[in-house]
Amino acid sequence: MPALPPRSPAEALLADLRASAERGAWVEVAQLCGERLDPGWIPNQPELGALQAEALLRLGEFRSALASVEPAVPAFERRGDRAGLRRAVNLIGAAHFELGNLAEAEAAFERALELATADRDDLLVARATNNLALIANIRGQHDTALTLYQLAVASYQKVGGTAGLAGTFHNMAITYRDLRHLEEADDYERRAIEFAKQDRDPRLHAMARSGRAELSLLRGESRVAEAGARIAAGEFAAIPDPMGEADAMRLVGVAREAMGSAEAALDALDRSVFLAQQHGNAVIEAEARRARGRILATVGQTVRAREDGQAAIAIYGRLGAESEQALLEAWLSRL
Repeated sequence: MPALPPRSPAEALLADLRASAERGAWVEVAQLCGERLDPGWIPNQPELGALQAEALLRLGEFRSALASVEPAVPAFERRGDRAGLRRAVNLIGAAHFELGNLAEAEAAFERALELATADRDDLLVARATNNLALIANIRGQHDTALTLYQLAVASYQKVGGTAGLAGTFHNMAITYRDLRHLEEADDYERRAIEFAKQDRDPRLHAMARSGRAELSLLRGESRVAEAGARIAAGEFAAIPDPMGEADAMRLVGVAREAMGSAEAALDALDRSVFLAQQHGNAVIEAEARRARGRILATVGQTVRAREDGQAAIAIYGRLGAESEQALLEAWLSRL
């Protein structure tokens, strides 16, 4: 039997990355890329760039993820690799979304949806539709968001995507929570938990725990909310998922403020803002700054409160979150 030709360094790395990605070892994927990936290999092996980008996205390195995946797109196009192209375009949308570049994210998700629909890729149809719903919700288009989420659920059900269903039901809970329909929000959060248990993904468990904590806060159960959010923050940190941790710490801070512990609340919100800034998540940074600014105003730190308020207003303006921007501008004018 003739010996197989030796693999090139790029091919060897690709095999190792695929094995690590299948195990969900995204820290390992990022480390392998950092140690062994030559960017010059991507034109011939664009999957290397896509795998690196996915790992970086999961680890909260959004700008680096974008830089990794963008060169892969023309390479996939030249090769006629439709599956790789669809995936890369969706990753670009995800990176832009986290960075708050919603116009660019929307364009990428719409292209991914078009490619996925043409190629009958139901899983990517579901992901892209869910992502477009997230954008609609940020813009205050709640009815549009819920319609898109229902379409995403139908597509996930076709492929048996338990993780996707958990995430989408969690997102639907957020929209109902924004509408102050707390019973519906709780129902969808419970569904998210059911599917998270089936998938055994620690990130999904932490996400659902954080969602339930937010509902507890809206019901006035601040101690329950603080405890749940604090546990979720620890779970996110262990994964690691810095953006999940940042959002959970934002909730810890708001709950502590409701409990009358302003200093402890500011500590948690400082952590939230730091993580959001460090990794470039615009939405979480705006929400954490808004919460921190209000607390700073109550303890007499008006200058810092104004700085947070103005920074949050600028982010909301860039995101197209007009109602949030208007509410914050009104608060700032009274400060």
